[in-house]
Amino acid sequence: MIVYGKNPFWEALKTGNIRKAYIKETKETDEYKNILKKKKIPFDVLKNTEFNEKFGFEAQGVAFESNLKFKDEYEIDTDVSSLKIAVLDHIQDPQNFGAVIRAGHCFGINHFVVAKNNQVNITPTVVKASAGSIFHVNLYMAVNIARFLERLIKENFFVYAADVNASLALKNVSFAEKSIVILGSEGKGIRPNVLKRADERFYIPMYGKIDSLNVSQSATIVFYHMHYF
Repeated sequence: MIVYGKNPFWEALKTGNIRKAYIKETKETDEYKNILKKKKIPFDVLKNTEFNEKFGFEAQGVAFESNLKFKDEYEIDTDVSSLKIAVLDHIQDPQNFGAVIRAGHCFGINHFVVAKNNQVNITPTVVKASAGSIFHVNLYMAVNIARFLERLIKENFFVYAADVNASLALKNVSFAEKSIVILGSEGKGIRPNVLKRADERFYIPMYGKIDSLNVSQSATIVFYHMHYF
């Protein structure tokens, strides 16, 4: 996969996720060349016009090939005393997906599970929206979210769901050491078959004249609460 942008480049570099880089001829070219040579990563330096034609004006002068991909759901190490997992149920907007990952990583949530179908894939837009934090987290794909939850419940995980129709406010939730929080899609929320697997449902109290936040905004609030409370 081709990824672009300065933040993704530097974060991918830290985690060894660059196979080959493409650099636009700018005043920053030497900095990129020196670090890539030091890391023994192959690269091409392209003229301004050629780079823009190939990667677009939003690439910020650097693009690279990455091995970034989803892991299998069974690769999660569940035999631990403490682990926080975010399950994203059919998130289809790439900006929101990337922003959720960014928020999670900032508050120590580094395991994300998505469904195999009806879920946005890992794209350059997702990577850029995550500000490169996607290279520091674990992304897993589950064939069936409901069955995944059932399996982890048997391994002593407690499942929470963000639900606007819940009666319990987030501020009154105390997350277990082994916790899973489910966040739903922008339009439809959490599917009923997934929602019924939750041990506890909560809502985020709001006091404005609109009654909803998008999923990335909600995730930021939830992840903050999970980390500090």
